Amino acid sequence: MAPSVFALIIGIDQYKSSKIWNLSSCVDDAFKIEHWLMNDLHVPRDHICTLTDSKATKSTIEGAFMSHLVSNSSIQAGDSIIIYFAGHGSSSTAPGGWQNGNPLHVEMLCPYDHGTRVRRGRVAGLTDWSVYAMLSELSEAKGDNITLILDCCFSPALHRSRVSARPHTRWTPSGTKLTSDDLYAGLWRGALAHKVPLEGHGFYKTTASSHVTILACGQGERAIENKEGGLFTMAFLDAKDTRPFHRTSYSQLIDCLFIRGGNQHPVCLGKNKNRILFGGIPFTPDTRYVQVVRVDRDIRIAAGAIHGVVEGTEFSLHEHNVHGSPNPVLATLQVSAVHPTWCLSKVKSASQVPIKEGWARVTRWNNRTPFKIHLKRTCLSLRTWWNLRRKLPERSQRESASGRCCIMRVAKAKEADVSLRGRSNCLSIERHDALINDNCPDTVTVETRQPLDDVMAIDAAANFHLHLHRRNSKVSLHKRVAMGLHRLDSDSWSPVEENLLEDGKATLTYDDSSIYAVSLQNCADVDLWPYLFWMDATGYVIHPVYLPDPAATTPPLRKGAKMTIGTGTVGSEALAFALNDGEPYNSGFLKLFLSTAYAPMSLVEQGSPTSPPPLLLGVSRPAAVRKPELAPPKELWDTMMACVTIVRGGAESN
Repeated sequence: MAPSVFALIIGIDQYKSSKIWNLSSCVDDAFKIEHWLMNDLHVPRDHICTLTDSKATKSTIEGAFMSHLVSNSSIQAGDSIIIYFAGHGSSSTAPGGWQNGNPLHVEMLCPYDHGTRVRRGRVAGLTDWSVYAMLSELSEAKGDNITLILDCCFSPALHRSRVSARPHTRWTPSGTKLTSDDLYAGLWRGALAHKVPLEGHGFYKTTASSHVTILACGQGERAIENKEGGLFTMAFLDAKDTRPFHRTSYSQLIDCLFIRGGNQHPVCLGKNKNRILFGGIPFTPDTRYVQVVRVDRDIRIAAGAIHGVVEGTEFSLHEHNVHGSPNPVLATLQVSAVHPTWCLSKVKSASQVPIKEGWARVTRWNNRTPFKIHLKRTCLSLRTWWNLRRKLPERSQRESASGRCCIMRVAKAKEADVSLRGRSNCLSIERHDALINDNCPDTVTVETRQPLDDVMAIDAAANFHLHLHRRNSKVSLHKRVAMGLHRLDSDSWSPVEENLLEDGKATLTYDDSSIYAVSLQNCADVDLWPYLFWMDATGYVIHPVYLPDPAATTPPLRKGAKMTIGTGTVGSEALAFALNDGEPYNSGFLKLFLSTAYAPMSLVEQGSPTSPPPLLLGVSRPAAVRKPELAPPKELWDTMMACVTIVRGGAESN
């Protein structure tokens, strides 16, 4: 996720005043920007406030600016703040004393109720003076990592007489009817205290330090739209699919934008225009990628048997590991030799560039035992049954997969890991795996509102099983490591109970104030790197509880020593278990991976296709990346596991 990004998005097609022509694609553009932030940059939905048409009045925009941005306690200084506006711009003659006596025109963004009559005159738009004051106030509170993106224009004087062009221009002349009193009455409440820089006019201020402004066109030009969208917004969204945004500055972005027609030239202004886009904040590392380096004729990948890699596992090769930037496949790699924490691979497909180093992502696990699925057919689910049958391979097609894991369809439920039954907008998954059934609800329901939701849920279940059951039959490190679960005093953070695990299991009565720690005792004669995950079978979540610092020079679990996960320090937060509303109980697994050499285990993580996991904790993952060793010493690895059941008071698990 990109938890340090917040956005206010405004798109207006339909205007309240009958004297302002309506637009056709501003709302669509607003939702496209919202979709880009959520899907490409992984911005949480509640970090985005989107106002469209009648919800984008002047007062609601100003109110959202205060509540969602200025007064939002979740936004810390330096977080990235994006404000996007698509709609009409306008201008008016500057009244006396406006902006330090500058006698030019006032430029403004037109809200839904722009120009409509109110008790004291007409509603004026968000003027350049007001917006500058608002952004100055926001910058004082949250820092200067603010981006203002405007897909509109203000005074396309050369084209005012061309009435036929108006329906496609994001500009209205209605601002000329506003009086000086209207403009002053509509000022942002703190505008008079903020002096506007003299360099540049209106929104085209060249020396603003509070924010960077990206405008759809130059002064006197038109911001054009068609049914597909604003030409500027389309060019911007095209660029995000072709440019490496994580190393592109604002000014570089503007230089590379291609606007259809050639008569519209975007502009980037502000003292910070040479910064990386959005301060680089949204472009977080993608944990699904691991480092690769060339070793003679082979490609060495920092993933091995501990991750589930076997001979024949396939990876795609990429230039970087950053969310939100184009990252095309450079080559396909196939594993030829597997070691505990790394592997060697051959280039299976021709590479477009010489391979020296890069990043790889699993595209096919090549699990030796396919994940077996049985489809239940009913009259109500016949269509879903048929669609799933087409997507899933038959018994003879063992190498096919719906996703990254090998999956095959079987005829009988007793042969399957899960049985699937389609229902209205959901998929019922009945589990037959003994380990899960003995500890967790035997049936879960997954929402399937999108075309690929069912495939994603199946692949998540297959991937979950792959990691849940992985163990090393040749090594028994787990027999020489003791794992304990201890309830902590919330004030002193000291254990108040002995080990709650008995024969690898613990049953806890749900209490939202209880916190827990995990203890590890190493009785082996080797130092170990531990990696602890919570595996929630209800949501098929694999969530990291503890990942060691890759910058550390020595393993944290020394031979003969003990360590505690849940000390309250960064990277060792306490565990807090939770139940969803209405759940009498839930269960999951604490899965511990152990190795004698460091391994980047974040590859194991998996989000949920259903609901948030019932384990709530804050893991501070180190940002450092550990370079792979070209000649590591002999390595060992193993896993161990404990089942934890959370029971609501008065309920009994099945």
